[in-house]
Amino acid sequence: MLKAAIIVNYHKQACLDLAEDLASCLIRLGVELHTTAHSTTFSVQDLPQNDFSGVDLAFVLGGDGTLLSAGRAMSAYNVPVLGVNMGRVGFLAELEPQELLPALPLLLSGHYTIEERIMLRCCILRGDEQQDACLAFNDVVINNGIYARTVDLELKIDGQDIHSYQADGIIISTPTGSTGYSFSAGGPVIMPATDVIVIVPICPHTFFSRPIVAAPGSVVEVICRHFSDDTILSADGQYRAHIQIGDLVRVEVSDLKVRVARLGVHSPFARLKSKIYQT
Repeated sequence: MLKAAIIVNYHKQACLDLAEDLASCLIRLGVELHTTAHSTTFSVQDLPQNDFSGVDLAFVLGGDGTLLSAGRAMSAYNVPVLGVNMGRVGFLAELEPQELLPALPLLLSGHYTIEERIMLRCCILRGDEQQDACLAFNDVVINNGIYARTVDLELKIDGQDIHSYQADGIIISTPTGSTGYSFSAGGPVIMPATDVIVIVPICPHTFFSRPIVAAPGSVVEVICRHFSDDTILSADGQYRAHIQIGDLVRVEVSDLKVRVARLGVHSPFARLKSKIYQT
């Protein structure tokens, strides 16, 4: 018997309403629901406190932020996530709300594929001590979080000096995140199942700073040389840490991967055209 979990953005009533319909349909179709003692659904905040071992598929109802959080959490259990767009853009989602219930027979008969997406592991080193560590499904960003001031950053890849930037910041992105902030900053669009690391300076003060695509085995290091006290590192726009002058930020591909369930309803470029080119 298939076992499913439903992860919902609790702040949107439309998500809660669709989750209720989804739970009823799944039970009627003989699917076992992974639940708590109090609810048939999970919020993003519930995820760290719960064990998802044995779950076959997680339905994620929300915007891209909900799917990013769910993807990171489910990667520890190798549980595939199926995103249903309940947000504004929803580029990461596989289905629109009206497509979900009609797609259930196809999903439950196993007619879907699993696309493995890389994540980034990031750590902040201060001298010989690790200060913080986090995972990013989309991207790691270093910038001045409040004021419009430049930062001075040195980029190394596999120990080799690449470039020194005076810029508004730098984005280190996965292919999944290449259609997000990286795209807006002039980075390339990368097919989501590709294993590469994309490095994009934000508004660099030079004519010759271009995005860099690094191999998945690369170790990307950014040394923070000069900036204000408000400079931060963020991961997926959800994790934040302040960094100090002299800190070294090390980013590499994580051993964990996000498993994304794909029905093939929308090709990546068709979604790109509808979600980005027309927004």
